[in-house]
Amino acid sequence: MDILKKIIVRPVVEGDEYLYDESRMPGGKADAVFLPENIEELSVLVSYLYSEKTPFTVYGKGTGITGASVPFGGVVISLEKMNKKKSLHRCEKSGRDFLSVEPGVTLAEIRDSLKDLFYPVDPTEMSASIGGTVATNASGACSFKYDSTREWVKSLKIVLPDGTVAHIERGEYFADSNGDIHFLGKKIKVPEYQMPKCKNAAGLYSCKGMDIIDLFIGSEGILGIIAEIEVWLENKMPTASFIAFFDDEERAFEFVQVLRPCKIKPEFIEYVDSSGLEMLEKKSLDDPASLNIPKLPDNSRAGIFFDMAYVSEGILEVLEITDEMLGNARGLAGSFCAWENIEKERIKFFRHALPETVNGFISEIKRNYPDIHKLGTDIAVPHEMFGEMNEFSKNTLMKSGLKFVSFGHIGDSHIHFNIIPQNYDELDAGKRIYGILVSKAVELGGTVSAEHGIGKLKHKYLETMYGKKGIDEIRRVKKCFDPEFLLNRGNMFDPGKK
Repeated sequence: MDILKKIIVRPVVEGDEYLYDESRMPGGKADAVFLPENIEELSVLVSYLYSEKTPFTVYGKGTGITGASVPFGGVVISLEKMNKKKSLHRCEKSGRDFLSVEPGVTLAEIRDSLKDLFYPVDPTEMSASIGGTVATNASGACSFKYDSTREWVKSLKIVLPDGTVAHIERGEYFADSNGDIHFLGKKIKVPEYQMPKCKNAAGLYSCKGMDIIDLFIGSEGILGIIAEIEVWLENKMPTASFIAFFDDEERAFEFVQVLRPCKIKPEFIEYVDSSGLEMLEKKSLDDPASLNIPKLPDNSRAGIFFDMAYVSEGILEVLEITDEMLGNARGLAGSFCAWENIEKERIKFFRHALPETVNGFISEIKRNYPDIHKLGTDIAVPHEMFGEMNEFSKNTLMKSGLKFVSFGHIGDSHIHFNIIPQNYDELDAGKRIYGILVSKAVELGGTVSAEHGIGKLKHKYLETMYGKKGIDEIRRVKKCFDPEFLLNRGNMFDPGKK
């Protein structure tokens, strides 16, 4: 109890940051927020709350967009003060470097603390906490080359819902031939649903012979609280940045097919459609000071962004390879390339300007319709199904008459269709179409959420993907760790709905 008394606690008031994430999901409520400063305090606090049958929701930095950290009763545990431990190590066996961090450390802090090394997971939002990104198996553009968070986690310390601290090294606990993992006296049956063969962040991870560490990564905090993380690092290399423009969308897609297997694998491959290019060009003309982007070539109908790493003095080889590929793909004259930091930052700004521009349009619409919001898909499909998915999505949206723009991680066949409703009728229509696109992605063997997760906002889409049986399997795994359903209640599924 002495440790419990040391923990900072304060009431949660209306409008408090702990009641929201970036989704701005309404209805959040909590009696208090606790701010433990180390794993011992966290363990004691969780043990006490569980013994009192008090629901508790974990809060990182609030950068998620699915409502996962929004509480609906009970208390909040904020990990913001567990942000002090950052130590670099070398694995003697593999010769690789890894970093040990507490969950409240942000990706920006990790980036800034490293000199000749880097952590390859880049979900764009660098203010996100490392704990939150592990809990959601975050990815982003660079997952094309480096895959998602899962591939970079060496070990975890987890505070289980009863307060037990579990240290899990990758390679220690595996599912047996029956699909059971024996762990701390528990027998955990791995979910038996078939995961899509594409980038995926929907539901608990499942595969034959899986490592238990992968059950916790991407579990959205429903099995335990991530209290310490060891992640692998990579050596930094110089990169060149490119934007290739095309007068035809199909030519852009054909270029991607050539770029994916290139002998120098791109760091990422990103796409923006004609509507997105027009939106950026119009904003640049209307307000040049706010959007310092290069002039687009005439007749630009699609853009492909990519970076390529090179060894010292190897920039000429990269330029020769890309020049040949672009020529064969009939890319437009006026495509951009940069290897100096200032110009690379300009291209990076261009790449990230579109989501911000869309958000700006939504802000203008909100003046007349305060509850309006964009609808952004997070679907991905296997590469061989991308053409059908993209054509279906564009045709469906064009027939609806709704304004939309598409952009995103085409290297992973993961494009975000952003629907921009102009009024509440269009918002309702957009929601219906969102459901249609999700169902089509599942039909094509894809996922309802490739990187953002499920949280509290996408329950019905997860059921579309795995069916009621699949949801029951997730519920069964949670019950092994959290029989009272107190931890992060409402993430992935509604505990009161059976």
